[in-house]
Parts: sequence; structure tokens; C-alpha cells
Amino acid sequence: MNWFTTFIRSVYAKLIVICLVTWVCIVVVAVSLVAIHKRNSLRPFHTNAIQYFSYVIEDLGHPPDRARAEALYTKTGLKISYKGEREHWSFIKDFPEENDIRYRTLSGSTKVFLGRFHGRYFFKNIHESGVFIFEPAGYNQGRDKYLWALLFSLTLIVTGAYFAMKKILSPIGWLHQGVQEVGSGNLAHTLPENRKDEFGKLAAAFNTMTGRLRQMLDLKHQLLRDVSHELRSPLTRMKVALEFLDDDQVKKSIGTDIREVETMVTAILENARLHHNHATLEKKRADLTELVRDIISGFENRSPGIHFPGHSPVIFRFDPDRIKTVITNILENALKYSTRESRPVEVHLKKEADRIRITVEDNGMGMDKSKLPLILEPFYRLDKSRSKKTGGFGLGLPLCKTIMDAHGGKMEISSSPGAGTRVTLFLPAE
Repeated sequence: MNWFTTFIRSVYAKLIVICLVTWVCIVVVAVSLVAIHKRNSLRPFHTNAIQYFSYVIEDLGHPPDRARAEALYTKTGLKISYKGEREHWSFIKDFPEENDIRYRTLSGSTKVFLGRFHGRYFFKNIHESGVFIFEPAGYNQGRDKYLWALLFSLTLIVTGAYFAMKKILSPIGWLHQGVQEVGSGNLAHTLPENRKDEFGKLAAAFNTMTGRLRQMLDLKHQLLRDVSHELRSPLTRMKVALEFLDDDQVKKSIGTDIREVETMVTAILENARLHHNHATLEKKRADLTELVRDIISGFENRSPGIHFPGHSPVIFRFDPDRIKTVITNILENALKYSTRESRPVEVHLKKEADRIRITVEDNGMGMDKSKLPLILEPFYRLDKSRSKKTGGFGLGLPLCKTIMDAHGGKMEISSSPGAGTRVTLFLPAE
């Protein structure tokens, strides 16, 4: 029912309601006017009809002459049916049963009645010589067609107005799609600018905004790449100079700092490469289950431990080295923010219809939901003190997200303070 609720709340649903209400109002007004006009215009006609049929009856004689009635039918198309005490004849074909015709008095007369049956109209005249029933030629043709034609025309007009409004407001749908694309990280998405109205200006402003955002991010990544690349040379010189120090304690301390900076530089460059060039992936068919087992074996002595139940082989195309980096980072975080009293980290692997799902769930300290979008940003760390105990530079999870994006997959994170964190990885099956 979500799609129905979404549709009911949409602008198009409101347009449909407006069009329907407009159509109903127009139809009610039109039918009322037609009914009023019909009543006012038919009154003098009925008076003349009573007089006319009286003349016809007098002209046919007493008793009525069948030959004259037939001649009148041939000349004018007026069909006549007569029923008297001694004779009964009729020129009305397919005459319905008397009880099937709904008669009503005509202009207050007690002897002349107007009847209707399946779109056919009959005038009934009770005369002293018998009962006459007349069916004028053409009277039953087209009386209701005008009303149906009016309703059909109004429907066409309202329908055309709806589609015209829908076309005019179509940029709202483009804008909604554009916002979703930008929200998912696709800053290359642009809106059509083929409109010259306010929506066209809005589309142009949206494209300008996304272009500037894309340019700012490109400049940021370029700056990180350039700075990281330039840091490699002084780091190499520092490592060489470090070898000539005599104080082992100072040498060890500085060496640790240099290795940390070198690790950070490598992570920045790796993130930038994957972010701008997904072709660097080296995909091949491999068993993801076996890869996960190998990764977990490297954490054997880490508490509170990792529980990975037996899984059947999951073989598909992916970059084993990159995915190993992702799973290793996630397991490292899960163990880092768990305690010795926590339950073991749970790892599950499942092959679905068109994707592979990897779930890593710990029972550690967790985090507030407001911080979940931030942990995927470079250099963001939950531990603002950057202590040696927690370590890291805030580049692990952003690198994981970049690798998942490069594979055409995605990464979802859910967490609650004190209840642990769950990280779910989705990889396309092929």
C-alpha cells in the first residue's frame, strides 16, 4: 500500500481530484441548464403537438380512414396506431407492450400522454372514437444524443486539461529524481533545460548547483591526491635520516609516527584512485566464503572473538584484494569497539537472487544514529582524542564505501548506543 499512499499524497493525485470535481460541477450545471431549457422549450411544442394531433384525428374521420393514415405515414413519416371498438390497425413497427411504455400527461391534458420506451417517444390520444398512438418520425432521434455529446465533449476537455497540467508540471518529477540522484552521490546527474518558464530556470539553477558541488569535491580530492603524493618524498627522506639516529627510543617513536603518516597517505591515495577510476578493480571469479574464512583466521587471538557459521561456497566475480580490505576494516572496527564481556562478533554470508549479502554484527558500545552519516566522511572519528588505543585516521569506512561503490554494491550501517553495530554489505551477484 506504500505506492497507493505515495500516489494519494502526490501532486498528480490532487490534479486528478481537481479535474474530477471540475468535471462533476460542469456536468451538473450543464445538465441542469439543459433540463431547464428542455422544459421551457418543450412546453409550447407540446401545446402545438396536442393541437396538431387533434387536427390529424379530425382529418382521418370517424371512424378513422386507414388509407388516409397510410398516405399520411408515406408523406410525413408519422406512424399511427389505432384501437377502436370494431377495428385495430397500426403502422408502428415493433410496437412494445402497452405496460412497457411509461406515459405521463402532456401539458396538463387528461387525454393526451407522452410515453417513452428505449429511446422511442409515443403520443397517446384518447378520443371518443378510440385510442390513437402517434410516433413522429425523427422525434426519438437525437434528443439524448446532444446531452451525451455534451458530456463526452466535457470529458475530453477536462482530460485534455489534466494532461496539459501534467505536462506543465512534469519538471517536478525531474527535480524529484534529480534530488534522489544527488542524495545518492551521483553529482553528474543533470535536469533537462528545454523549458523557458520558471521550471526551466529552476532546472538550470539545480544543474549549476550540482556542477559547483562536483567541482568543489573534485578540487578537494585533487588537493588530497596532490598533498599525499608530495608527502611521499619527504617521508622517504625522513625514513632514511631515521636510520642514522643513535637513540633507539627516539628512533622507535619517530618511526611509529612516520609509519602512521605513511599509512594515512596510502589510504588517501587509494581512496582517490578508486573514487575516480573504477576500472582499477581486478575482478575475477573467486569463493567469497573462503576469503571470509581466511580473513577471520587473522583475528584468532582477538577478543571477544568472531563467530562465522559454516556456509556453502559463494563464487562470483569480484576483486578479492579490495573486498578483503573492506571486510578486514569492518571486523577491525567491530573488535575495536567491543569489550571482553561482549558476545562474539557475528558474521553471516548469504547469496540472494541477484546479490550477495554479508552481515557483520557486534555487541559493543554502538553509536548514536545521528553519527551514522558522518562516519562515512573522510577523517571523521568517533574518538576525537585520536588515542593510540583506538588509532586510525577516519579513512577506513570511507575507503570501504568507495570500494563497494566501485563494485556496484552498497554498504548499510545501523547502530544503537550500548547495543552494538551492524554493517551490511551488498555485492551484485554478477
